[in-house]
This record gives sequence, C-alpha cells and structure tokens, in this order.
Amino acid sequence: MMESFTKSEQETRNGNGRNGNGKIRFGAFEADLHSGAVSKLGSRIKLQDQPFKVLQVLLERPGELVSREELQSRIWPDDNFGDFDHAVNVAIGKLRIALGDSADNPTFIETVPRRGYRFMAKLETVPMERPAAAPPVPEVSRGRLRVRGRTPMPIIVAFVAIAGVLGLGILVGRRSVASRPMEFDRLTVRHGTIYAARFVPGGHDIVYSASWDGMPIEVFSSDLKSPAARRLELPTTQLLGISGTGEMAVLQLFKPGLMLTVRGTLGIVPFSGGVPRQVAENVEWADWSPDGKSLAIVRELGGKRRLEFPLGHALYETSGWIGHPRISPKGSQIAFLDHPTNNDDRGMVSVVDLDGQKRALSAGWESEEGLAWSPDGTEVWFSAAQAGLDRRIFAVDMAGHQRLVYRGPGGITLQDIAADGRVLLTRDDQKTGIMGLARGAKKERDLSWLDWSLPSSLSADGNTLLFDEQGEQSGPNYTVATRDMQGSPPVPLGEGMSGDLSPDGKWAAATVSYSQLVLLPTGAGTLKRIDRADIQQYGHEVHWLPDGKQIVFSANQAGHDGRCFIQNVDGGKPRPVTPEGVSVCKLSPDGKLIAGAGIAAENPQFYPMDGSPPKPIPGLMPRESYSWTSDPRYLYVSDWRETPGTPVKVFRLNILNGQRTFFKEIAPADLAGLCGMSKPLFSADGQAYVYEYTRLYSELYLVNGLK
Repeated sequence: MMESFTKSEQETRNGNGRNGNGKIRFGAFEADLHSGAVSKLGSRIKLQDQPFKVLQVLLERPGELVSREELQSRIWPDDNFGDFDHAVNVAIGKLRIALGDSADNPTFIETVPRRGYRFMAKLETVPMERPAAAPPVPEVSRGRLRVRGRTPMPIIVAFVAIAGVLGLGILVGRRSVASRPMEFDRLTVRHGTIYAARFVPGGHDIVYSASWDGMPIEVFSSDLKSPAARRLELPTTQLLGISGTGEMAVLQLFKPGLMLTVRGTLGIVPFSGGVPRQVAENVEWADWSPDGKSLAIVRELGGKRRLEFPLGHALYETSGWIGHPRISPKGSQIAFLDHPTNNDDRGMVSVVDLDGQKRALSAGWESEEGLAWSPDGTEVWFSAAQAGLDRRIFAVDMAGHQRLVYRGPGGITLQDIAADGRVLLTRDDQKTGIMGLARGAKKERDLSWLDWSLPSSLSADGNTLLFDEQGEQSGPNYTVATRDMQGSPPVPLGEGMSGDLSPDGKWAAATVSYSQLVLLPTGAGTLKRIDRADIQQYGHEVHWLPDGKQIVFSANQAGHDGRCFIQNVDGGKPRPVTPEGVSVCKLSPDGKLIAGAGIAAENPQFYPMDGSPPKPIPGLMPRESYSWTSDPRYLYVSDWRETPGTPVKVFRLNILNGQRTFFKEIAPADLAGLCGMSKPLFSADGQAYVYEYTRLYSELYLVNGLK
C-alpha cells in the first residue's frame, strides 16, 4: 500500500527540508541532522553516534520499511565489523530509551519482525531562523561571564567577549533578558568537587569546602574582590553552614555517603580560625538559626534520619533520608529535601514548623540537591530535575505555587542566597559509573553505559555484569542491562533496578518503581511478575537461593519497617526471614545465612535462614562493608567510605574465628573529582571484580540578577 505524506514530510524525504537547516520535529523531539543533536522540549538529550545514524536513516524514509540490510550497508558497511545483529539491536534499544519509546507499544519506531523498522510518527521541518543583526560589542555587558584570575592579554579579552556573545545562551539558559541583567562570575578554576558554599556575614567574602585534584576535603575562603582562595587550616573538614555571627558548623571524622552527604562529628569553629569544638556525632547536615544561637541538624539514629531543632528536639523522622535543611529568615520553619527511599535522591521539597507539622511543597523530582530560602522568606529555592541529572533552579512559595528561576547546561546545584539576592551556585558535571577488572586483564576498564550506571551482580565465572542505568536517557523507571567484562555493548533487558543474576544466568531479578518485583530473561523468554501480596514497597536488594527457585529480597509491608523476605518465584506468598528494621539482606552462597543490617548498615549480624537467633559477625569492624565470597566461611570486607582518593584495601574475613587476611588493594588511576567508591563485586575465584564510583566536577559561580 502506498503511504501518503504531508508536505513537510515529503520535503524531508527530498533532502531534509527545503529550508536547508536539517532540523526535523516529531512529537516533543527535534533532530538536527547536520549537527547530530537531538532535543526534547528544548533540552538536549544524549544519543550516541550509531543510534543517531539509525534515527537519521529512519527519518529519511518516514512511514517506509527500512530493512536491517539497508541499516547494515549504511552504518556498518565493513564486512569485518563482527556481530551486526547484536549491534543493530543495541542501537535500536538505545534509540528507544532516548525517545522513551516501547517495542511493544511503539510511538516512533515500529519493529517489522525479521525484516526491519519503520518510523511511525508525523514529521515536521523546522523553519530556518533569520540571523539577527550582530549586537554592538558594548552590549556584551548585558550578560557577563567573568573568570577569576590573572588579567588576560587584550586579544584574549576580545576573544572572550566574542565567545560571551555567542555563548550567552549557554550561561543564562533559556531565561529571557530581564530588567536587571544576569552576571556570572566564576570563582573557582581548579579540578575537583565543591561540597558546600556559603556567603560570609556582610556578603563580601565566601567560604566553601572542596576536594581539589584528588586531595581530601578542606575549607577555603575567598574575598569576592580578589581572585585568591585562602585555606582555613581545617584539613579533612566539611562545611555545613555559617551563622550571622561568623561561627561555622563543620563536620570532621566523617565518612562519605550518597551524593554530597557525609556523616561525621559536628563541630563549631569561628570563621576567623581555631580548632572545632565537638558538639554531636552521626550528623549529616546542619544550619544556623537567624540569631546564630541554635543549630538545626540531621543525624542518623537507630537506622533512621532525624531532623532536630534545637539540638536534641526532634521535629521530623524518616526511614528515608533528609538533605540540605535551611531555617527560614524568621526562624519559624525549616525547609529541606525529603527523600522517602534510602540511597536514592528522588524526593520532594518539604517544610516543617517548630511544632513538627510537616508538609510537602513540591514533589515528583527524580534528582534534587541544593536548597535555600529567598531573602524575604516567601519562597524556597531549590535545584532539581524531573529526569536525569540536569538540575535547574526552581522557586516554590508556601502555597505550593512553583516557577522556574534558572536553567543552564548540565547539572546546577544551588548553594546559597545572600540578603541582597546574589546567588552562589555550582555547575556540576556528575557521573556514577562502573570500573572493573576482567579475568587476565592487567588494568581496569570503565564498564559504564551512560551517566548513572550501578552494578548489582557479577556472574560466578566473572564474565557477565548485571547493572542498571539510571541516567536521563534510561527513562523514569530506569533500565536493567547486562554486558560482558570485555566491554562489548550493553544489552538492555527491560525497565527497573537490577538485583541479581539467577544461578544458571538465565534470569535477572529486578524491581520496577519500588512497587513490582520482576524476573527479566537474559536471553529468549518473557518477563515474569512476582506476586507482591501485601508488600507495600520493595528495597534495593534481591538475591537468588542456590536452587534457583526462591529469592530473598528487602521490602516493607504497610505500617511496618523494612525487612528481608523469601518467596518462591513460581508462586506462593512472601515470608519474612529477618526482624523489622533489618533490610540489608546479603545471602550466603549456600543459602543458609543472611548477613543483615538496618538501612544505615549499623550493627550487622548473621540471621540463620532456619529461624535460629541472630549472632554477631566476628572480626567485622564498625562501618566496614561486606559481601560473601564463593566460600560460605568467608566474607570480603573493606572500608569503602574512607576519604575519597584513598586506595581501598580488601580483606577476606573468616566468619568462624574472626581472622582476616589481606586480599587486594583497589585504587582508580584518576582521583580528581572522585566522591566515593562502593559495591565491590567479585567473581567466584576473586580474579575478576567490579565496583561503583561517583565522580563530580564542580565550578563555583557568583550570580547577580536571578529573580
């Protein structure tokens, strides 16, 4: 049957549109066939070269079948390429993930079995914009970027001015020019991570904590009229806040946590210098009251996070986690980022009053990091993203009315707002990925897929990695995938967060949106859904028993804390196997013991699967991470939460007598921007391994003109 096309579709077929700009719209997406860029509602999405080439071929022939052979001849013409079928499947899979499309119910790309693919959506060419007259050079001052440092030569100044004109949209996002122009003053140029930044009282100086060039976190200050940063002689110290009287709240003796969170001993020290006076332990966040006399803190207590104000008086408690608490200018409310699930930065913006009445102001954020009150106290400003890591700055008032304040390239983290409205923010280039060493290899390989890859299982032979991808292109429910340890392209299995590979390698256990436990086939087969019965929410852990017929997983029932359950994959109801509050469920290779702990991994014990009383793990040091070896008499133990950049020593711990022997040392070659390492997984013989890393590069900016 002959297809009929609109005029714009026909123009696309006849040379990418008559306007010659090569831009094509379909649905909420726009593809630039000249530059290779794809955007959604104005935001660029990441798409690798081969998936884009597949899209380009499909867009040339809308409504027509494009055979697999044609794709091969256009994109992989080399006869020696190798496994073409695998390559095209991977490219189509990545393209569908980027477009949020489904093979079963497609909106854009239809699969024609055993033949090829067809692009289904209506296409529109984008009219070519007439070039605007070049503004006079003095107009560059309407939106300025300044870099702190030595005054450049005149020719460089001219170059920067021209670059400022061309790149102004990059710096100010899509915000239109306001009556007061936005000015961006870059305050840092070193290579590393900024954890927190605040205006010093008076607004002429700033103070911030950072890890530069792979070195430990320390505190710096800077006069905003001078380019030089000054060390405050507070090594291995994290800044939390500074009072109106110049007292800093800091953390020492800390261990890294999720994102920018660290947990340690809270201290108070004058900005002018001195030794911190210790105040409280197990603290993660703190902020000063407007009068500088009291602190609001977030601390871990009994496996939960608790917001206290003043110190010792609980206002709010959660089994999830709390970030970035800030007291309102009048001191009557505390705003914070409220994360219902531990180790996940999804969440909402909440406020709690001094009577402990909490309410959500803005919800549904996939990633949120950074919060501050507006100077008049009528709005809470925060940085968040509904998908991926490209956070923007939003403002929400006490009635829940929300507006976009600023949108820029990449991730943005709001750090502080001065009394006169000036803003401190960081531009963040963040990635969580996977490093691994294959059996027989001499150096580690980066096994990440996109920008947020998390390992969950390594096959016993050390050849296959199971992981999930949680970046922007993975979709709202994330994507489960496998890949071999030699670095071949990933194979998407389905949506969800991955758990464990079955003993025979044919199934991958996963959870979808914390609400459904599924088994995804790694080869031929169809998805299986596990009966959830009265499970309200699943956790992160899923492990197979050796028989391949049962699984152990973390979850909670309505009105109860999380715990570990066992369930037959072919039917039956889940049955609890640990007490409430024990939701870390590391199953021994013989299926007889759970090495379990609470969500904060405190006080781990052995919980026998036969229901016998729990017993301590001999020789395990406080806050060490642990995983089973292939021998049920031994655990791998290590402290992966040491200062970022420190090599990690892994030991084998004999669970019968508590004796340990050194096994291996792991240290990435590049330490700059490294915020943390975790989740070590080893093959049965220990020769192959993978681990998770988080890397964050930050640039600190002073911004005038945000409203």
